[in-house]
Amino acid sequence: MVYRVRTYDIDPDVFERFNSFFHEFLLPNQLRFGSKLIGRWSNENKTKITAIWEYADKQQYMQIEEKIKKTKLHKQAQNRKLELGSLYLSTSQEFWDMTGNYQL
Repeated sequence: MVYRVRTYDIDPDVFERFNSFFHEFLLPNQLRFGSKLIGRWSNENKTKITAIWEYADKQQYMQIEEKIKKTKLHKQAQNRKLELGSLYLSTSQEFWDMTGNYQL
């Protein structure tokens, strides 16, 4: 398994708008093609959001991303994002591997 950790730095004033956009556009397409959301969290003052996704390997992630880019929902998301303006200040993404099996 590989885990994609994506973190967004946001203005707390757009927190609800960003969450709505995620739930309406991003989450459905990810789930449709096999992404598994482990969880999504924000810090107390709502200036950061971190999501962790699980994939069999990095190739699965890349295949899912390619499929998503071809969907009508992705095109709608891109248009909606333009209408909403900036939803985050910056973002970063890393891929993490497990260091052992801790499911005892």
